[in-house]
Amino acid sequence: MSRSVYETKIADQIEIQSQIRQGTAKIVRRKFGDVARVLWPHKTAFELAAIADTNERTAARWLSGEFEPPGIIIAAIVVEITKRS
Repeated sequence: MSRSVYETKIADQIEIQSQIRQGTAKIVRRKFGDVARVLWPHKTAFELAAIADTNERTAARWLSGEFEPPGIIIAAIVVEITKRS
C-alpha cells in the first residue's frame, strides 16, 4: 500500500524531528546541494569554489553532503536568494 502525499510529509517531519532531538540532524546538508544547484545551475561546484576561494573538489563535497559547507557559502546563498526576490 503506498502512502499519500500527506502521509509522506508527516513521515518526513517525524524523521527530521527525531534527528533534531538526537542531535544527528543534517538538514543543511540534505537541502544545500539542491538549493545551490537551483541558484547556480551551470558549474555549481566551480561557482561555490570561487566564492569560498577553495578548490572545486571541496565544493563538490559540499554539494554531495559529504562535508558541511562553511558559513561564507551559506551567506552567499542567502545573498543570492535575496537578490532574486
